[in-house]
Amino acid sequence: MRSFLPAWYAPRASARPRTAGAVAPAAAAREREPSSNARESDLVAALGRGERWAADEVWDRYAASVRRLMARALGPRPEVEDLTQEAFMRVFSRIGTLRDTAALREFVFVIAINVLKRELRYRWLRGRVRLSNSDFIPDIEGPSPDPEAREALARCYAILDKLGPRQRAAFVLRYMEERTLDEVASALGVSLSTAKRLVTKSAERISMHVASDAGLRGFFDQRRSAADPPPASADPSSKASAKANVSR
Repeated sequence: MRSFLPAWYAPRASARPRTAGAVAPAAAAREREPSSNARESDLVAALGRGERWAADEVWDRYAASVRRLMARALGPRPEVEDLTQEAFMRVFSRIGTLRDTAALREFVFVIAINVLKRELRYRWLRGRVRLSNSDFIPDIEGPSPDPEAREALARCYAILDKLGPRQRAAFVLRYMEERTLDEVASALGVSLSTAKRLVTKSAERISMHVASDAGLRGFFDQRRSAADPPPASADPSSKASAKANVSR
C-alpha cells in the first residue's frame, strides 16, 4: 500500500458487515475490486468508510494533475512529490467536509491550491529575508541535459520568485494550467475582479522582468530562430526582397 495513506486509513469494522466472523462477500469484493469507472460520489462514500481502494483510486485519478500543478508553479524540484502527497493527505483527512459528493475533483484541486499557496508564501517570505537584493539564480533539476535550457528555466523561475504568493498562483493557474478566470477566482477564494487584477499584474511583472533579462531574451530568440529556419531553396535575392518588405 502506498506510503501516503495515513495510519488511520484502515477499514473500520462498522463499515464491513460480518457473518459468522467472516467478511461479507459483497464488502470483500468492494475492498479488493476497485473500479476505474466509479462515480465521484461512490469514491467519496468509500473514503468516508475508510476503504483503501478508494484512496488508491483517487490518487490514480488526480495525482498526475496535482503533481503537474506543483511542478509548474515551483519548477522541477524534489519537494514537488512531498507537496503532492501532502495535498492527498489533506484530501483523505478532510473528506468528511465535502458536501457535494459529485465535486471530488474540484475538492482535490482546491486543497492542492491551498498547499501550493502555503508553500509559495513560505518561499516568498524566505526570499524577502535572504535574497531580496541579490541576483541569485536557483539551481533547477530539469530533465533537459542542455545547460542553456536549464539556465533559462532557472531564470524563469527566478522571475516567478519575484511575484507575491497570490500573483504567482494566479499566473500559474491562468497561463500554465490554462484555467478560466472564474476558476482562478474560485481556487484562490477571491472575487472575479480580484482574480482579473492578480492575473493582469502578474503578467505585466513577468513581461517586464523578461524584457530586462538580455540572456533570457537571447535564449528565446535563438530557439525561435532554430524552430523556424528560412527555406533552404531561397536565393539571396529573395531573402533581400523579404527583408525589404519587412522593413517597409
